[in-house]
Amino acid sequence: MSSDSPNAVDTDVHQVKPAFPTGSNELPAARRASTSNREAAPDVNAPYGLSPAEINWSRIQQDLESRGYMLRPRYRPGWVGSWVGTNKRPEKCEDSIQLLEPIIVLDAVRIKDGRQVLLKLWAQNVRDGSELGVLQYFSDQSRANDPANHCVPLLETLRFEEWSDSFSLILVEPLFRSWREPPFVMVAEGLSFILQALEGLEYMHANNVAHGDVHGGNILMDAGSMFPDGFHGAFNLNPHHRMPEKHLRRLTRLQAPVKYYYIDFGSSSMFPSYEERKPVLLTAAVWLPPEFEANKDAPLDPFKQDIFALGMTLMNEIRYRPGLHFTLPILEGMIEEKPEDRPTATEIKKRFEDFLTAVEPKRMRRALGWTWASGHTIRERIGDFMEYLKVRRDSFKYGLPRELFPTRTIP
Repeated sequence: MSSDSPNAVDTDVHQVKPAFPTGSNELPAARRASTSNREAAPDVNAPYGLSPAEINWSRIQQDLESRGYMLRPRYRPGWVGSWVGTNKRPEKCEDSIQLLEPIIVLDAVRIKDGRQVLLKLWAQNVRDGSELGVLQYFSDQSRANDPANHCVPLLETLRFEEWSDSFSLILVEPLFRSWREPPFVMVAEGLSFILQALEGLEYMHANNVAHGDVHGGNILMDAGSMFPDGFHGAFNLNPHHRMPEKHLRRLTRLQAPVKYYYIDFGSSSMFPSYEERKPVLLTAAVWLPPEFEANKDAPLDPFKQDIFALGMTLMNEIRYRPGLHFTLPILEGMIEEKPEDRPTATEIKKRFEDFLTAVEPKRMRRALGWTWASGHTIRERIGDFMEYLKVRRDSFKYGLPRELFPTRTIP
């Protein structure tokens, strides 16, 4: 599926928030001496050396290692690019990938088991304060294993007193991947994504939590089973610098079923009960509902705003995929102008499930295709068609996604 429209930039909001909110230009005194020599030396990695956004992460690498997490070689003390002194082209080396924008997230590896994780700087402030409570709530043992729970799990929190002037905690989450990579090529893949997105929103709302900023960049895919040997964590953070992944072992979504997760709960609203729900001011969102445009200072129903935002997210993607156009009549009610005319999360999920019972397996196995407005080249279309043939074959070998057939035998 394609990226969002210009007025709804599809970027994980992690990338547009300042990294190290305070003290980004001043190291704690205990750290200055240990890093000054390294920073004053000529940069043999230029012009692929660490960007200002990356330097702060390199400064805490050793502290992270002491707590059981290792950043990529690029961020370790004394790093020299793998191309230096060789005939290798830097742009072909994975450790040349720069992250130029201020970032509060970075991939890492958990040392004890080699698991790929995401580290996120979290500060106790108005902008991000709500996120920790929501993550802890949905990661509680009583909810973590619920199949309907599509909220990113919180694995651990790390506190570093010496960095308290820069951030409060580092949140440790699984390393997930953009759900667009690889792109959907079969109708069944798109239907599974839609259903899981609806299910995840229903689960949040049933627990009196509104996400507050649903958009394409705030939904990720647990691709661990698709990439048994892992994938490069920098791809999520710098998607324009994609090194070839042909060498990676990759399975199809039918061989290795995936689960989609909501991330980034910094704009979320959490209520003790249904009776205590109340309108809130919209703090930050990609998709702005009509009621906000009508009065930007008025509180709004965050649950109806979620419905609108997910509806816009799905419909904006579907418009480029002819194979999914037949779902639009079911979803279009999510973006009704009046919030009271929009369905609840439970209602729209039920409508979609009822709709699926009438979709024949033959249609689910069709190619999704791309509209010409998507901008995909002939070469990309041919590549997707070849991938489609592989996925179609797997659909007979492994069956179609199980969740699409809650009351029917999987064909």
